[in-house]
Amino acid sequence: MFKRVQVQIVIGLAVVVWAVMLLVQGVPLKASYLQPYSFAVGVVILLLFAFEQWLWRVPPLARLLHCPVLRGTWKGQLQSNWIDPATGHGIPAIELYVVVRQTYSTISLRLMTTESTSRSLVASLEAPHDDVPRLASTYQNIPGLLIQDRSRIHHGALMLEVYGNPANRLGGSYWTDRDTKGQLSLDSRAEKLYTSFEEASAATWN
Repeated sequence: MFKRVQVQIVIGLAVVVWAVMLLVQGVPLKASYLQPYSFAVGVVILLLFAFEQWLWRVPPLARLLHCPVLRGTWKGQLQSNWIDPATGHGIPAIELYVVVRQTYSTISLRLMTTESTSRSLVASLEAPHDDVPRLASTYQNIPGLLIQDRSRIHHGALMLEVYGNPANRLGGSYWTDRDTKGQLSLDSRAEKLYTSFEEASAATWN
């Protein structure tokens, strides 16, 4: 997101270039020409803020920018190769919700299952014009306190491909520093940013 000082620098440079061009053309400069400067900076900052937060998501503009809109809560399943130490066997696919917070220049993820919550440490969205967009993230997973004896806090990374235009499915894989890995498939999305697994699972999904 552009900061006020960055906007002032850009506008200031534009003013300098504009003034030099007028002088070269023999046009006299007046101090009154700079009176709208502060107003112009304020307007540009408001427009950039609106673009960063909302305007880029308008469908025609999003397609033009080739930036998939992923903001919302995604529902799907996670299949892991983790072996339950209590049984010595693998586990079936589990229900998963991924909350995506997104602006034009930033994106973050929150993954929720019945037993744990993961928060992205770093996340990025790559959307090349000639290929499928890809969402990548590193994260920290914190299991519920009562199960940390069998499922410790750990870190991992995931890579998801974005399908559809507009986006309607996310799919990919993950791996962790406790030598587990698996696949994720998310094919339902709600506009609301749910705050817990219980809240998301109680919602009505299409």
